[in-house]
Amino acid sequence: MLVFGYDQEVARWVGNLVGVADFGPCAAIGVVRQGRIAAGAVFHQYRQPAIEITFASLTPRWASRAAIGGILRYPFVQLECRRVTAITREENEEARAFMRRLGFREEGRHPEALPTGAAISLGLLRADAERWL
Repeated sequence: MLVFGYDQEVARWVGNLVGVADFGPCAAIGVVRQGRIAAGAVFHQYRQPAIEITFASLTPRWASRAAIGGILRYPFVQLECRRVTAITREENEEARAFMRRLGFREEGRHPEALPTGAAISLGLLRADAERWL
């Protein structure tokens, strides 16, 4: 089940998992399984036609086709964005592999961009997200 309308609560939950104290102005979608948040997506840094997304999850079992589609409909359908950007730690291969399965493409390496070191930026264009929408 997707949860809307609890932006700050979901953003805090995601922030606690990924080490971000404040996303600033944002919208967030939670994924609830068995009465608890299993995953969350925070949309921030919105500047039409693009927005940034930060994902976090406790288990990969949240990622049903319906949940992914519901999350990606927000930027691509509701906001009419043409791209979504994600940034992750370079060493987080599991997250990068997940993003690639969604259709994101690795776009760059950014040395010393995070407190933990290098970051990798990934982008998802509307055309590459159509299968989820």
